[in-house]
Parts: sequence; structure tokens; C-alpha cells
Amino acid sequence: MDVMKRRRLSLRHLAAVAVGGVLAAALVHPAGMPAAQADAGTPLADTEPPQAAADPASGDALVTNHSFEDGLGGWSLTDGYGEPAGDACADALSTTEDWSSAGDLSLLIGADRSCRQAGVISESTPVESGQSYTAWADVHDGRIAWLGLHWVDADGEVIDVEHTRRDVRSDRLDLSAEAPQGATGVQVEVGAIGELSVDNVLLSAQYTALGAQVVRQPRMLSSDAGVDENGRDVLWSMATGSEDDPGILLATDVLTGEVTRTVRLPGVTGGWEVNQNPVTGTVYVGTYGAAALWLYTPGEDEAVNAGKPDIPHWNFAYGIAFDEEGNAYGGGWGEPTAGYPGASVYTFTEGEGFTGVLGDLPLTEDANYTRALGYDEASRTVFVGTGNQVNLFACSIDTNECENLAPLLDEEIQDSVEVRTLTISDGYVLAWAGDAGSTGNDWLVVLDVDRTDSGELQAEVIDEIRGVAYPGSSPIVDGQIYYTKAGHEGWPLFRYTIESGEETQLPEDVVILARQWDIVELDDPAWPGSTLVGLNSYGFLTRYNIENEEISVEEIEGIPDVSVRVNSLATGPDGSIWSSGYLQGGIGRYTPMRDDAHETFELGGQAEQMISHDGRIFQGAYPRGEITSFTPAQLAAEEEPTVECQIGAGQNRPYGLHSSGDRLYYGSQAGSSGQDVGAFGWFDTAAGECHTIEGPIGHQSVDTLTGSGDRIFGGGNIYYAYTERPKQDEASVMVFDETTEEVDEVALPEPGLRAVSGATAAADGTVWFYAEGWLFAMDPETLEWIHTEEVFPDLKPEGRISGNYAQLVTAEDGTIYGNVGGRVFGFDPAGALRSGAAQSGLEVLYEGAGPHLTLDDYGNLYTRLGATEMLRIVPEHS
Repeated sequence: MDVMKRRRLSLRHLAAVAVGGVLAAALVHPAGMPAAQADAGTPLADTEPPQAAADPASGDALVTNHSFEDGLGGWSLTDGYGEPAGDACADALSTTEDWSSAGDLSLLIGADRSCRQAGVISESTPVESGQSYTAWADVHDGRIAWLGLHWVDADGEVIDVEHTRRDVRSDRLDLSAEAPQGATGVQVEVGAIGELSVDNVLLSAQYTALGAQVVRQPRMLSSDAGVDENGRDVLWSMATGSEDDPGILLATDVLTGEVTRTVRLPGVTGGWEVNQNPVTGTVYVGTYGAAALWLYTPGEDEAVNAGKPDIPHWNFAYGIAFDEEGNAYGGGWGEPTAGYPGASVYTFTEGEGFTGVLGDLPLTEDANYTRALGYDEASRTVFVGTGNQVNLFACSIDTNECENLAPLLDEEIQDSVEVRTLTISDGYVLAWAGDAGSTGNDWLVVLDVDRTDSGELQAEVIDEIRGVAYPGSSPIVDGQIYYTKAGHEGWPLFRYTIESGEETQLPEDVVILARQWDIVELDDPAWPGSTLVGLNSYGFLTRYNIENEEISVEEIEGIPDVSVRVNSLATGPDGSIWSSGYLQGGIGRYTPMRDDAHETFELGGQAEQMISHDGRIFQGAYPRGEITSFTPAQLAAEEEPTVECQIGAGQNRPYGLHSSGDRLYYGSQAGSSGQDVGAFGWFDTAAGECHTIEGPIGHQSVDTLTGSGDRIFGGGNIYYAYTERPKQDEASVMVFDETTEEVDEVALPEPGLRAVSGATAAADGTVWFYAEGWLFAMDPETLEWIHTEEVFPDLKPEGRISGNYAQLVTAEDGTIYGNVGGRVFGFDPAGALRSGAAQSGLEVLYEGAGPHLTLDDYGNLYTRLGATEMLRIVPEHS
């Protein structure tokens, strides 16, 4: 498959969008859940699930010159049934610009009185025998037309033929049939009596794997200055991949900006921490996706998976620090609803493995993220910063006792979100704390630390510098530190003198927000003495020489592309299927049945949901809880999606989107520390404003939305922020009256259900919901439940139910389709109400897909396949 990618390399652009784009997603609770937990539930062991469908065909069956932009190339004249046309029809084929459905041209079958009937047949398109295929052709200004499939073998001989009945005044023809044994190709034929325009002739297998949808240069979410096996100064960094395309450990030459080593970590999505052990030289990587501690010896071809610490439900790695003997101390995160005890620090020694924990297990139950770690050799203390609650622990490696220094901080800092980074240098702790947004609500806290002869820790806050941006401070060099600050265009560099407290803005702009600022001494006369170096998420390297004030910013070379996990899908107003990449963003565009036209745009961040509204594609964007939008032309011009508004109210995951008139409605999940309710609201397209209702149904997220009449319906979910435990036992349904703007809450007819994960309105207005194996139908006028049925008793998710666990959509023919934990199904809602049971007519179309579900203009279904690919299902053949 040819992939067109849009990549922007502008330094000016990077400076302008560093906080608002992908980098911002790397700053605020970036990946609170592992992939498997985010995507699927767990079937009950004693229930036999439906069988998976046959293996999908690989890639689209591409009809040659399908839209006749190359004239008549690849097409031949027939009598409409595969035989040669008579002499009177010799000139019956031509192309025209008078009408087209794809591109500029269409084919004109110019049958007239002398040529009453004619047809056109394509070259052979490769197929797989035994697979079912459907062909489509758009037609115009015709009276009678039909479609045919001619199956051919490896010798090009026709072995079977199928034709539709003659269709009167249709605008689209379609025909479905199974490729017979021995078939290696198929020719598509269109026949007509009288004149007929034909365009956009397409073909698809019943199930088609469409390949990776977002392919891009990866984002680096961690870096550390060190040396390679040759003693060369390098920046170690971890490039984000996906479950299908593993993350990559990179070594980049600090002087040349070239990638000198790439090491794949199988099964790993990425890593928020990379740190080279100063004693052993081993490079440590803390990973997620498949959470573990990985060890890499410079010069080797592979890294080694050292496993997980013995901390219950630990499932995500963060900061790593080393003492003077090379012992490692590491942080992480775990799912609190699964039993993760709280912020903890593991210990690890090469040759021995994991050796236990530092301090208590947990250090605190009130914080779930152990974000930052640093070690001070003079006091033999590991300092630990936590997230979702500000704590700054000081843990003696001699006594294994810890004390919390957070009460020393300003109350505003204590009331913020987290201590995100720590730099320990020359007896000082440089803690970057706040909301981690780099928009002015973060501080660099400078603490002077020491221990007395009796072992008592002495700590004094020297300064609290507001507005310092990610990643906080460099190490101390000549009594000074360096950092960037929010609110300054171009990210100018600031120098701060520890002794005097004097801050000076330097004339140099570093352009980037580095993953980490390091001080190195380079073996090059152009860079004498100490040089400040940093690598940002986008792969740009900044070097600033402190002695001669020389600065350079360049893009590093040699980063391999990766396929990104698909995080949402939507059908755009142009009929394209749009996809959004997980965490590092990126947007994919797929033209139905034409994967040769696929594009990736390296724009936009992580969208939890997307939808077509007002001629644009709208996104519910993480991590800032923003509503963004774009057009294809905007992306083609390399412009980021437009930020329409921010939801506010402590929300960060807008999972539910619904279009109704001038309003785009949204439902969301809370994300900020201390927020324990979801939100619902709308973006007014005409006014350009967001209106948010906080906690419309109590301590629940609102993860799915639909509309019927003048009411909007939302499904509740008792789970909200990934740092919190639920406060309610049962979910409910939200009903919003568009006229009065009042909210009602309706209890579910079945007790004990934790999440209403899917909602859609049937053709007759009845509102259908899916909740933990149950289908419910509600009368939209009376708000009474009119159907209650358990359809999937084997699908009962354990623990947290994510906001994208299930989807329901209604097709033009009235069928309701759903995707629940990767099980794609369909049923007739009218028939279910008549018979009292959906189960009797419910059909499982596919088992083992990923999440997400959307329909194209042909009535075909699209969902995720694996982590990065997309699957098309033609439901008529299921």
C-alpha cells in the first residue's frame, strides 16, 4: 500500500504549538491506562463466545482506473454480458466531464437506437477464492442498467459469471458473490440499455484488513544524556510505537544530530523514562503498553526485559534514579480499582533483579503516580515526586525511612496536581511541580538539602519560581541553572543564580521544550566547556554552549517511522474514514475501497472521539479536554486542527460526541486531581462557544451520546479519572431537553450495571442502549423502558470500564450495529420490539476486533483491527 504522509518540520511552527499540540499531551497525565485495559473486557470463562470470522483479505481489491481519470484504460467494450459488442456499438464508450462521483471524469456508455445495448468490463482484479466480494458502481442518467462479476482463473479464463437483475433508474448498482474455487481474479462489468454514465467502480471482500492507518515519525517521551559503547556523547531516547509496531530505543550523536543506534523493544508501546546507570553503563527504560523495566547494554543488538516489580497491579513505569553503587529506584502507576496500593518505589540491582521497595508500600494511598525520582549522594537520599496529589518524599537508603517535604511548599503548590520532574544537583533538589501544563501554573522549587551527622534530614526552600515550563531545571553548572518559562514566544532560555536568586532572560531562544535538560562536556573545540543539551518530543535537538553562548537547533536524522494505535474513527462529510492516533496523535484518511489513496497527516493530538458536524470533522481531544475541528483542506495546508473551545470543569477525555443542528454535544470523563464528576455540554457552532454542565448525573462520566426528537441521551459510567475509585455503584442515563435545557436522570431497568457504554436512536426514534451485556430500549417521549434483554452474558468487563468500550450505530436501512469489547454484531430493532427479543435475529459479524465503529456511505462497517490497522466488514454477507 502506498502511503502519503504529511510531515511538518518547521521550527517556527514547533515554537508556536509546543504546548497546545502533541507535546502538551506528554505533559498532563499522558497515558493513564495500559492499552489492553483501555480497549477490552474479559469474557466469562464458563461461557462459549461466538466464533471469529474467517481471516480477512489483505488490502483492498483495487479495480484498475476505477474512476476513469485515465480515460478508457483498463476497460473494454462488451454487449453487457461479457460478449463482444456488435459493429453498431463500436464507438459506444467515451469519457465525459458532464457528471462524475469521483474525480473529474466518468465513463459514458452511449448506446442509442443503432446500439440498443452495450457494456464495459474491467481488467481482472486479484481475489482470494472462497472469499465473498461485493462490487459497486455509481450510475447516472440511465434507464436500465446491471452489474456483473466474471471470475477468472490463473490462465485468465472465465470460470463463472454472476449478474444482477436489470435495475431501473438506480444511482448505484451493487452485486455480491463468492469467489469460486480456482478463481484468482474478477472482472467487473456494467451493462446498459440506452445511455448511461458510470463512475467509481469499487470492489471489496466481505472482511478486509486495511493496514495501518496512522504512520508517522514517532514522538520521544523520554531522553537522557550518556555515552555509547565507543564513549561517544549520545542522547538516549525512547520513541513511541504501538502494540503492533514496538517502541524504539534510540541513540543520537549529540554533535552530529544523527541516530546511531535503534533497538526495538518487543511488545512495548513506549517509555516515559530512560536513564543510563552511571556505574554500570547500562541503559534503563521504564515502559508502558507492556509495563516492565528494560535493560540495554550499549553496543548490543537487543535489550533485555527485566520484568515487573513485586508491587500489586503495578502496570506502568515512570522515573528511575541510581545511587553511587548503581542500585536503581523506580516509580510507576497501577489501576486503583484493581487493587494497586498507591504511589510506591521499587528497588533493583543488576545481577540480582528486583529487591523490594523503598520505604512503605505504599508511600501514600492518596497518590497513584510515582512520577519523578532523584538521588542525592551527600545525604544518601532518594527524593520522590508523586502525581494526582503533590507529595515530595525524602527516603533514606540507609534506614529505609521516608518523610514528606510537601508541607514545606507554598499552599498553592500543595493544592496542585503533581511533582512531575526532579533534578538533584550539588546538594539541591530542583522540583518541577504544578499542573504540568507549562502554561504558567507550574513552579520550580529550589530546596537546599543535607543530613546531619545523626542522620536527620535538613531541607530548606530557597525559592519557588512560578511559570517555569517543562521539563523544569537543568543540573547546576557554576552555581547556575537553566530553564524555559511559559508566556514567552520562542521559548527563550533563562538563567538562575542559586546563591543570589537572580533570574536573567538570555537573548537565545531554545525553540523547544526538551524532554530533559542535561549538561555535557563535548570533545569538540566549537563547544568548549559545558553545553546544555535537550531533545524534544518532535525529534529536535537543542545545544547551547554556556561559555561562548553558541546555540543550535536541528532535527535529528534517522528516526524510523512507526504505525500508531488507532484511538478513534469517524466518517467525514466527504465520505472518507478518518482515524486519530493514540497519545502522539496523527490523523489518517482512508477513501473507501481505495487504500492506494490513503494519507497520514502528522497533525493533531489524541482524539478520544471524532464526528462529522457542520461540514467539518470534530474531535474530543485529550489531555486538555478540548473540542477541536478540521477540514481536509486544512490538513493538506499543514494546519493544526482548530481549537474551538475547552470543556473545563476538570475534564480531559471527551468520549461522547453528537451532532444536532448548530450544536455539537459532548460528554466527558474527568481527569484532573480531585474532580470526581463528569460533564456534559455543547459547542454552539454559530456562537463559537462551549457551554458545560458539570456533574449532570452525579459521580459519573458521560461517555456516549445520541439524540431523538428534541432530547439528547447520555450513557453514564461510574468510573472517571484514572487516579480515582468510583463513588457510585450503578450507572444511569442522562436525558437533556434541548428546549428547556433541563437534565433528567433515569435509572436503568437492571440493577448493578456500572456503565452504559453505547447509545443510538433507531429509525423510529426509539433510543437503544448497551450496558454490560444488556440491550435496553427507551421510549423517547415517555422515558419508559420498553425493551430489556441480556444478549451477551459472556461479556462482563472486570474492573474499570473504559469510555470507548462499546459503540452502537444505526445504518440507513435501520439495522443497529454494535461493537462490544471487539465483538461486532447487528440486529433489527423494529423486529426486536415486535418479537420481544433481539437475540433471535442478532448476528455476530466479527469476533476479536478492536474498539470503535463507523459506517461508510455504502453501509460498510469499520473498526480497529489489532492496534494500528482498520477492518472493513460488508455486513450483507455475514
